Amino acid sequence: MSQVEKKVGLLRRSSSSKKPLKEKVVLMYDEIFYRYWYMNHAVNGPLPLQVNLEYLESKLESVDGEEVQRIQDNINSLFHHCVQALGEEHQIKVVNALQTLCALFRGVHQKNKSSSGFDIINMLMGFDKAELRMKDLMESLDSLLCGDGSESLKSLCLKLLLCLVTVTDNISQNTILEYVMINSIFEAILQILSDVSSRGQHGYDAVVLLALLVNYRKYESVNPYIVKLSIVDDEPTLDGMGMVVHHALTEYSRQYKAKEEENQGGFFSTLTTMVGNMFIADADEKLSVQTNEAILLALYEAVHLNRNFITVLAQSHPEIDMGVTSISPSPTTPTTPLGTSPPSLDAMNNQEQLTLDPNLQTSNLLITFLKYASIVMQDTKEEHRLNSARLCLIILTCIAEDQYADSFLHDDNMNFRVNLHKMPMRHRKKGVDKNIPCRPLVCAVLDLMVEFIVTHMMKEFPMDLYMRCVQIIHKLICYQKKCRIRLHYTWRELWSALINLLKFLLSNETTLLAKHNIFHLALLVVNLFNMFITYGDTFLPTSNSYDELYYEVVRMHQVFDNLYCMVLRVSTNTGQWKEPASKVTHSLVNVRAIINHFNPKIESYAAVNHISQLSEEQVLEVVRTNYDTLTLKLQDGLDQFERYSEQPREAAFFKELVRSISLNVRRNVSLSTMSQDLLLKEFSTIS
Repeated sequence: MSQVEKKVGLLRRSSSSKKPLKEKVVLMYDEIFYRYWYMNHAVNGPLPLQVNLEYLESKLESVDGEEVQRIQDNINSLFHHCVQALGEEHQIKVVNALQTLCALFRGVHQKNKSSSGFDIINMLMGFDKAELRMKDLMESLDSLLCGDGSESLKSLCLKLLLCLVTVTDNISQNTILEYVMINSIFEAILQILSDVSSRGQHGYDAVVLLALLVNYRKYESVNPYIVKLSIVDDEPTLDGMGMVVHHALTEYSRQYKAKEEENQGGFFSTLTTMVGNMFIADADEKLSVQTNEAILLALYEAVHLNRNFITVLAQSHPEIDMGVTSISPSPTTPTTPLGTSPPSLDAMNNQEQLTLDPNLQTSNLLITFLKYASIVMQDTKEEHRLNSARLCLIILTCIAEDQYADSFLHDDNMNFRVNLHKMPMRHRKKGVDKNIPCRPLVCAVLDLMVEFIVTHMMKEFPMDLYMRCVQIIHKLICYQKKCRIRLHYTWRELWSALINLLKFLLSNETTLLAKHNIFHLALLVVNLFNMFITYGDTFLPTSNSYDELYYEVVRMHQVFDNLYCMVLRVSTNTGQWKEPASKVTHSLVNVRAIINHFNPKIESYAAVNHISQLSEEQVLEVVRTNYDTLTLKLQDGLDQFERYSEQPREAAFFKELVRSISLNVRRNVSLSTMSQDLLLKEFSTIS
């Protein structure tokens, strides 16, 4: 007897001398793997389907190449009978058929990883009948998802679809999905998302499924799911999608906060106090190990493809204090990573049924996303964390470019208190600032960008993320300049962060140049200052803010002087960095004009008044009284930027991201297969 039979196919041993008994379904599976089973059973109607998933998958994986050809008709017949059984009135047969189909998809793909998609289709259902079989399958799944049947049955349908979509590492190489493109289930997914009860039960799986289907061969052919998603304008559906994303991100933040409080209590807290917080960074690394790229991808596709979804970002609802509200997490296996499991049904229903209290702090999807981003962007040392942070910044890039999003980001009538998570650093305490005032949402976006700039100047420099951060800031300022919005923000914190970034680039020139074009980033930073210098009088909140800008430039003149010397040196020598360094040299013309104009005035003022060190107010007075004699050059194109485009620049990133998500979803679908005993009990009662 094979190891598979010993492991799975035994019910009991009647005695030590007798052969072990096999389940009836195991005996049937064994027969399937004999050549003439199809001939004997083809005319006898549907099979009395039962399920032993592990045994069937193991049998499929154990057959060799010749055996595959020999039993192909049998597999085709079993597949056909399963599809037919989906129309049965007795739901236990439907359940067994769904689970058997899942085992067939997984087992055949696992055995034939190197085979072409056409060979796998032929093995499963016969290539000549594949179109009809898949049409029947997709129509049955659509009916089950849209009908009034059992919620467990709908859950199994979604699990089967997720299994089908993720059986290959690269979903674009999964040829069977061509039939899912032709026989769309898009409307069924929307129906799930638009209904409160259905969304609570199945919204997470539906949103992840949609995100994966949107990414099938998206750069190679017309994907109907992309087209349909881009034109959805039904408000309940879009709101439903937003609620699913909101709850998933909230659940991640809740788990993070719970683990954070757990690690900060008791012995750990005492120990870190004794040794000066030397272990805090390690603890936080463990807290943020896993992220939820699947739900982030869904949010990205919605924001990127559907302009109507932008309105969902600003939909206000009561904010739940996750430190106070008791929410039972959904049951997961120990191997389920933090944040990758869907939020519990109770959590989703409780939050959706709350009524607005005028005294209760309100929130929205964008705030929830910003809080989530503030967690995942803290640590980018590992590749998957880096990718998650990158996706967050891409989403923010799309938001910053959208005119409607910019309008509510800057709306003075939409003020929120956004408590972002901050990375522990030696010069500040860990924790959330409780004294943050209510401000327009753009302030929270700028805070997040400043926080990242300040906390990631390290040896493994995340150049790509820094470029995106500075570009997001630039796009927001371009909108403020265009609409003459005078935002009351602590601009000096931003200026200080940018100057320190330039200082870091200068200090690590040799190391960074071996890997990155630091001149491109330096140019973006300098041009941000040029935006403030040239147009600051149109969007800075007060004239004092403009004075403070000049004060910071003059106070930190040594950094700009050193930058000029460095780029001048590189631009006057031959080499690969000659041209980009030359651009930085030219961009510094107004900064240097300010320094060269005001420094002598300040020195003269100090000498005349016999003051060895001027106060800030005295320097500001010198600045205010000497604007008239300052000459600046008008620089073109400062308020222009290149709009985001996924193809071709981001195509490779998204291909690898979707591959990673597919692997995680496949693993979680396997782990979350519903208990056979529970299903049998539920549907036997119904039947």
